[in-house]
Amino acid sequence: MGQKLDKNTFSLDLGKNAGSKTALVESQRFLGRKGAPASGRSGRKHSKNSVVDQKAAGQLESHLLYKDILLARVNNEYTKVGQLSQQGVEQFPTEARFYLYLAKSFSQSGNYLEALKHLTQGLALEPQNSEILVTIGNTLEGWGKPHDAKGFYQAALAVDPANVPAISNLFNLSLAESDWSFFPNLPDMLKVLEQANTLGNPFNILSLTDAPGLHKSHLMHRDRSMQKNVLKNDKFKPQVPPGEKIRIGYFSSDFHNHATMFLLGKFFENHDLDRFEVFLYDLQELVDTDFGRQIRSNAQSYVSLVGMTDTQAAERARADGLDIAVDMKVYTKGCRPLIFSQRVAPTQVSYLGYPGTSGISNMDYFVGDPVTVPAKNRRFFNEKIIYMPNCYQANDNLRPHPDVIPSKAELGLPEDKFIFCSLNNPNKVTPVEYDIWMRLLHAVPDSVLWILAPSEHQKKNLTDEAAARGIGPERLVFAGRVSIKAHLARLPQADLFLDTFNCCAHTTASETLWSGVPLITKPGEQFASRVAASLLTAIGCEDLITQSAEDYFDLALKLAQDPEALGQIKQRLKDNLWTTPLYDSESYLRDFQDLMEKAVTRQRSGQAPKHLFLGEEPTSPKKKAR
Repeated sequence: MGQKLDKNTFSLDLGKNAGSKTALVESQRFLGRKGAPASGRSGRKHSKNSVVDQKAAGQLESHLLYKDILLARVNNEYTKVGQLSQQGVEQFPTEARFYLYLAKSFSQSGNYLEALKHLTQGLALEPQNSEILVTIGNTLEGWGKPHDAKGFYQAALAVDPANVPAISNLFNLSLAESDWSFFPNLPDMLKVLEQANTLGNPFNILSLTDAPGLHKSHLMHRDRSMQKNVLKNDKFKPQVPPGEKIRIGYFSSDFHNHATMFLLGKFFENHDLDRFEVFLYDLQELVDTDFGRQIRSNAQSYVSLVGMTDTQAAERARADGLDIAVDMKVYTKGCRPLIFSQRVAPTQVSYLGYPGTSGISNMDYFVGDPVTVPAKNRRFFNEKIIYMPNCYQANDNLRPHPDVIPSKAELGLPEDKFIFCSLNNPNKVTPVEYDIWMRLLHAVPDSVLWILAPSEHQKKNLTDEAAARGIGPERLVFAGRVSIKAHLARLPQADLFLDTFNCCAHTTASETLWSGVPLITKPGEQFASRVAASLLTAIGCEDLITQSAEDYFDLALKLAQDPEALGQIKQRLKDNLWTTPLYDSESYLRDFQDLMEKAVTRQRSGQAPKHLFLGEEPTSPKKKAR
């Protein structure tokens, strides 16, 4: 099967069959068969009443029905996908592709058991169908069985080593379990993605490569493919409605108790309502929480786009007459990038969600700062950069510090050891960082590594990887996933946070610094690797930013062995909490609104987007010597 329309890939082989021929070409092939109306080149004469070969007609009918299914899926018409696929199963019971898409419709509605039943039927018809194997993996993953899902991605690659979704999803689930067994094959797997000109889910390889140019070229290729199949409306005439407020729309699936919303705090509530009208567009089913209700009640408009196709959602947002539309997801969980590909506002902005370029030609701006996007790195974005003067990341200075900090014993930590900490998402950790962390444990015998490990599979893998580096299990302390409140309460028990490289700590870095824990980072080229450096710069701790793996090791070793130096940094973090820009929520929002207004004013005057700053373009920040 050649179809690539899958929840974890962004290629759109719309209207293509297994042989990668378009529906039109395939139809012509059917009609050119014996018994069909053929061209005059054969020299044969045919009666006007000649009957089209029944088999060819059936194949054509099947093909056209399948094309309708793909069209419905592209448009997020999942009910229609299910209905058409059921029709296909009944009319063409020997064609596996209809079982596949019927299963996808059940999976979309959360009926994973029914989905697996139809996938099993399809696999019986085509045992070597790698797309069915991948979809079984997706279904198991959605059902909360990621370890089982991983096996089906591996099976798909055994059948088809160039299956992009299988590679992308295997990366994701393997990293989540700290299973690094694929690393010897990583160069070949990345080469497959490069040759296919698609990254699958781009988020899944951020931790594996520091290659922002590759991301940009592949995502722009994806956008070119997408633009052939979606409507777009970029004919917004420059105009200045006299006395009207700027209508700004935020698109997200996180308007509830989500880490992004906790970063933002009262961001939506505190907009200057003399200048702005705030519209919220929800991309997922309503999650009813107290915090979510507070967010929704403080917007001038809240609209759920659930159940609408991307085209319908775009039309609904356009009807509100937005001046500026802000995509807070792009390619992260719950995203709907096709809405923005159709342009819903004269000015469109990528903000806070996906840490890199969208590649979407209709995305005008990306919100960054001088550290995350220095001038030399603008080439990695198809958008123009809106430069926040300090840090691009919003932070809520009203979030409470914990009233009670759990004891080390309650957290399973030793009382008399130095606590190296890595509470980053496991997907960000690779053998490169782990090698350094194990070297630190060797160099500092009275130390442990406190690391996030939510699953038993991950604990075993981390223990085995440590043993292979000469470190015993007693040197590892595993942390589970907890509520944000509990997480903030436990963080102060760490002595030093060790960051990951290609995709560093983002929200976790903000929480760590808020908790008074020093963090060492090593930025690379891509945005995802530079966020923690931006946060450290904004809180006046640039000396915790290192430029090489050896510098990173040396600084971590020095601070672990020099309590006085570590204490001075902790005191500086405490002192700078209220005197530096990082947690100045009020100034942040003022700067953000001023820059949004600049972008809108520019569009209204008929000018093309350009890099925007408050005042003159700043020079690159100087690094403090350690």
